[in-house]
Amino acid sequence: MFRITPGFLWKIAQHYLHERSLLNSQQHNVSALVPSLNQWLPFYKIDSDLRLAHFLAQSCVETANFSSLTERARNGGKEYEYNTAVGRALGNKYPGDGPKYIGRGMLHLTGRENYDQYGRILHEDLVNHPGLVSSNPDVAVRTACEFWHKRHVNIPADRDDFKAVTYAVNGGYNGLVERKRALDRIKNEMGI
Repeated sequence: MFRITPGFLWKIAQHYLHERSLLNSQQHNVSALVPSLNQWLPFYKIDSDLRLAHFLAQSCVETANFSSLTERARNGGKEYEYNTAVGRALGNKYPGDGPKYIGRGMLHLTGRENYDQYGRILHEDLVNHPGLVSSNPDVAVRTACEFWHKRHVNIPADRDDFKAVTYAVNGGYNGLVERKRALDRIKNEMGI
């Protein structure tokens, strides 16, 4: 299996040279994520070049090229509140759940129900400590891998079905052009 290095992640990410804080965050996250990626990707059978390329392309866009493991929600997460259709679909039950359970991690775990479900799988209290998904690189990677596994995303990745992978991860086609560009960069870097 392809061994991920900080240098490789750095090469596949677009850089925020004009904004020092984002660049510093990218550098930190690229180094911090590598050990967990190399540990957990094979465990979850994200172990072929195509699977890895698709996983990393989606992760690049979800994390703004590894600059943030926390979503920059348009309305601060209020768009996910318990009294909205999206919030209800995410299992948000109480006022404040929207901002509390915004997207975090490499594939942006979102919503109280997901934090509860994935927390139980990982034996972490993510409902009461949702920030662990973005502050702990191991949790950021494992929640993404679990999500990928539960949604059977290796199947469309094996077919190189970019749109099906995007839909499985995003639930739609948000950022489709950016996701495709990221996939092309990664494939080029990996020689696929």
